[in-house]
Amino acid sequence: LTSEEVWDGFVILALLEDQEARGGKLIVPHRGDQRLRFTEAIQARNNRMRLYGQPALTHFCDKCVRRYADGRKVSVVVTDGVTVGHPCCAVHNCHIPLANNRHRFCPNHANEEDRCSIIGCESNVTAGKRTCADPLHQDVERTHTERGQARFQLKQRLERARVAHPNDALPVEVNAGEMEDIDLAEEQYVELRAQFGRKRTHNEQLIVAPCGMIHARETFFGAEAVSSVAEMIRRTYYYPGLMPDHIFYDNNCTLRKHVQNDPVFQDVGLTVDVFHFKSKHSEKDLYCDTHCNPTDFPELLDDDGGFFFNSSIAEQTNVWFGGYHSICREMLVDKYNFFLDEMILRRNRMTHDKLSKEGRHPGYYHINAEA
Repeated sequence: LTSEEVWDGFVILALLEDQEARGGKLIVPHRGDQRLRFTEAIQARNNRMRLYGQPALTHFCDKCVRRYADGRKVSVVVTDGVTVGHPCCAVHNCHIPLANNRHRFCPNHANEEDRCSIIGCESNVTAGKRTCADPLHQDVERTHTERGQARFQLKQRLERARVAHPNDALPVEVNAGEMEDIDLAEEQYVELRAQFGRKRTHNEQLIVAPCGMIHARETFFGAEAVSSVAEMIRRTYYYPGLMPDHIFYDNNCTLRKHVQNDPVFQDVGLTVDVFHFKSKHSEKDLYCDTHCNPTDFPELLDDDGGFFFNSSIAEQTNVWFGGYHSICREMLVDKYNFFLDEMILRRNRMTHDKLSKEGRHPGYYHINAEA
């Protein structure tokens, strides 16, 4: 079997199961390039997932929802970022997909190829170069090229060593072909930064219930900014009644300041997870200690004074999710999103079955999100 045949089988099975669950039919072209036959179906599934979210969004069980005898309930989720990403346009925070993984810019920014690669320089490039006529800028490009050649030579030596010693433990390969936000730190270049290659997205942000069910995934392009986290939470829990009562996040002290006047977050507790509160946050941070201390919320504590919910679940999920980094790091955006959404969907099914066997009473709230 070739990798293309394995991928086609994976896509066909996932799309057929998706249509079966929705009572639809999978319709794809009978002719044309095989690698493009499922593109429209993949994009439709991706768009629907972005719009309505994972089915696990409406999940509940005894590990993520605490119920009291008087009818009250408390639901909790945890959010965190994991360094998994795909190639993207070299223009900062551009969300437009690359037409080809070899490209440096998306179609909308293709004219940037004619501009000097030194950040802040607006001059046009000289023929055959990626920098302008400024000698210092050309020296920077020359240094970059020499470094790339040196890494290529080292990689060749590594390949030869692998053949000679196939059982030796070797470090994970680093792709030297793409140079991201290159900081040329030699003394004469200390003030110059260059972008000779494409960029990569910054991270994947996950929202996970304490039971392990993954509610949502979002690609962050420029940074894991609190404004992006807040917007992701708003979009994820768009349906009335779905917003959790508590959200754990390792930077909630900053997030809380950002959303303190936002009515969407008015009744949501924003606490720092137990591990980060004890080991990463300063005891002198009075704001965090006053507003984001998990021990100040009785509903988060069990009868013995411990914590009722597993606030470290996102970190634990990141270990599993990060295992796909080497598989999807060179995928174009449609394939990338489809693959990761499908992996999450299948993991959630397994988690749901496990919760059932444990007697955690898992279920789903019924909403007409697609009506």
